Amino acid sequence: MIFCETGGHDTTAFDNLVVFVSQLRGCGIPAVISAKSLPDDLRPSHQFDAAAFLSNVAMNSGDTLVLLDGHKIDVDGAAKLRELAKGAEINCLIYGNFETRQSEITASARVAYALNVQPKVIVPAGCDPLPPSNIAVFGAPLRQEKRVKPVVGLFAPDISTSDARAQLRTLAMSRAFDVEIITTGSAKKDWIEAEGHDIPAWHLGELLPRALAPRFDLVTMFGPPHVWLRTQMLLANLSLQGTPIIDTTPKQCWSSVCPDIVTGPSRVADLSAWLEKVILPKLSELRTATRESDLAKAFAIPEDLRELRPTVAKARKVSDQSSGPVLFMPTNGVGLGHAKRCSLIADAMRDQATSRFAAFPSCTGMLTASGFATMPLVSRSEHRAPHENDLVNFGRLSPLAKDSSAIVFDGGYVFDSVMRAAADQALPSIWIRRGLWQAGQNNQVALDRQKTFSRIVVPTEAFDELNGRRETAQNVHYVGPIVQESRQSASQTAKLRKKLAAKVGLTGKKLVVTMLGGGVAADRRAQINAICAHMETRSDVAHLLVVWPTATTDPGWFHYRNTRVVQSVHASVLIPIADLFISAIGYNSFHEAIYAHTPTIFVPQMAGFMDDQRARGLAAADRELALLIEPWEMLSLTKSIDDCLGDRGVQLRENLRKMNLPETGTKAAAGHILEYVA
Repeated sequence: MIFCETGGHDTTAFDNLVVFVSQLRGCGIPAVISAKSLPDDLRPSHQFDAAAFLSNVAMNSGDTLVLLDGHKIDVDGAAKLRELAKGAEINCLIYGNFETRQSEITASARVAYALNVQPKVIVPAGCDPLPPSNIAVFGAPLRQEKRVKPVVGLFAPDISTSDARAQLRTLAMSRAFDVEIITTGSAKKDWIEAEGHDIPAWHLGELLPRALAPRFDLVTMFGPPHVWLRTQMLLANLSLQGTPIIDTTPKQCWSSVCPDIVTGPSRVADLSAWLEKVILPKLSELRTATRESDLAKAFAIPEDLRELRPTVAKARKVSDQSSGPVLFMPTNGVGLGHAKRCSLIADAMRDQATSRFAAFPSCTGMLTASGFATMPLVSRSEHRAPHENDLVNFGRLSPLAKDSSAIVFDGGYVFDSVMRAAADQALPSIWIRRGLWQAGQNNQVALDRQKTFSRIVVPTEAFDELNGRRETAQNVHYVGPIVQESRQSASQTAKLRKKLAAKVGLTGKKLVVTMLGGGVAADRRAQINAICAHMETRSDVAHLLVVWPTATTDPGWFHYRNTRVVQSVHASVLIPIADLFISAIGYNSFHEAIYAHTPTIFVPQMAGFMDDQRARGLAAADRELALLIEPWEMLSLTKSIDDCLGDRGVQLRENLRKMNLPETGTKAAAGHILEYVA
């Protein structure tokens, strides 16, 4: 095995180590970092960067150690290497820039004493126009996704004044190319505070250079070259993948040193017309020239590292990633609604693509029962840091993503795990993103991370006022409501009702189904007890209380004579055959009730992380298609039940049948995904 370590002790040294190992992996060198080397105070972003490269395997004789920042190795660092090697006879390469010959001898001696082997010391060769680095700089590009329009990356543009930002906004209005900004973390924050998220902004710490480079078809350099390894590796990847680099600095800091870098206008105001007239018509030629340039050749992996590739590779099945399965990841909260929506879309794709899932345990039963292979993810624990379960999930998603053709995420919060699993493999990624956010809800993370997706599919609501303003971004596509429809004849309904009555042992002629949600946002026991108690007064009613198989149930519910607690993953099949449905107002249950023409009493769940359930209920109630009862209105709830089991329910059903509802969007959503995998 190839182990990589650093002689430095700070966060920057470990960050450089992770970037270096990422590049080695991209070159086919199976390098790892010992898990024992992980600093205790590492920030979550660095933990995600390192997660894919950590190993608990001990060093064995014949392994190789590559030590970065060898000029920083001290007595403590040498002792750490001794502990890692534990006497194994290993080979060792040291990278570093030593101020004197004596400092080089000292570092080499320390490592030799710790490992009982004479290391090979390498001073990295520089590459114009970059400043000298302590670490070898080389490219390992990923494949690039096919795009409708080229993406121009603006590296370190001036965003400090309103005039400068206005020029960037004007540049981004071009119909010939898209624009994304690459800058520092603090500058990105300032940009978002001033301009929002219409023009995507990146800081170099968000993704590793291998994952960031494939996003760009052109890069303009507004700032001078600097020594940070992430910048240098990004430039190496851009060069080897054939992304033309444009020097837009006033003093031509790049092109005056390196003729392979094209000189461009330094004024942002002049850039749009120049790109459209001079660069874009020759983009294909420039890409070829960049790949074949002296700059790209200088960024080839050095011979000392190339020799670390396995001489006898294990037999490995080479698969066409474009024909691999589609990986779905439904998430947020319990995730049932998200999983159900994804399963409907995946089912609509069965004839043209294979689908598999990664989902939380609460959803795996439903998904496997629907015929989809499912990898269980780990839910958040109160006993761990909030991001630690997502680190584990990243470890589970990454190998699934490697041979997938695309990744589809459905949720409101874009987790690091799903963002990085797609980016690290340069996979097409699709976000199924519902709207209807509550007023004042904080969506900053979601708005920022939507830039990572190839396409955003927005399932609309049944009623126009719930859909809000439509976005004009080219990668945002709207489809009709995604809902499981059930069109059964009266005879089929009667047959199912008879079979159900025999199974649950209730003889009431009217069927009431209650499904008030998973209790994520509120404790619903008060409403459920009120409903069950009221059903005891109705001998003509059979009452089914539907809960998820993994949900916590109140023992008292099982003592009501006229109620049966049903734990099922297929609860939606009960909605079309019910005389009355009592439900929370999540996206799925709302639309299933409306499209099934079932009289419904809606009781909203509301929390800061949820969509606006009350708005949905009002839209239906205002049209006299359903009743909306607030959670605290217990007397109104029981009275409404009696009304809906009488003439009011008949009228609601008739109103629903007359309603001209939008065409459902399941097939359209599937089509948007299939464009990337077919």
